[in-house]
Amino acid sequence: MSSGESLFLEQQQHKVGDWVHITRISNGFNPRAYGSQGFVMAIDKEDEAAEVLFLKHGSGKDIRQLIWIHLEDLSEMNSSLEGEDIQTLIDMALATNDKEWFQELTEKLQKELIGW
Repeated sequence: MSSGESLFLEQQQHKVGDWVHITRISNGFNPRAYGSQGFVMAIDKEDEAAEVLFLKHGSGKDIRQLIWIHLEDLSEMNSSLEGEDIQTLIDMALATNDKEWFQELTEKLQKELIGW
């Protein structure tokens, strides 16, 4: 398998809801965005791009920026969440009026607080 084929297969693994971070800068992105973290909202397989809601800038600042970025510029993150992360997502679910996501997150938060 060539490295190009390997990269293509890796890119296809991203899916909606995955936590990702920028591991390559291309297409005029500011190099300081390297390391920015967010989650995939949508994927355009034809353009090989993902719409990502970034919540943490590479500089460490909290942000809320929705942008399209090439799949090859992203890598999947360890998706373990802590209480504070879950609370932020609950706020986002409320802001977007996503009842199903809200319920899923509140159940996850309760399990973390209780410990099982």
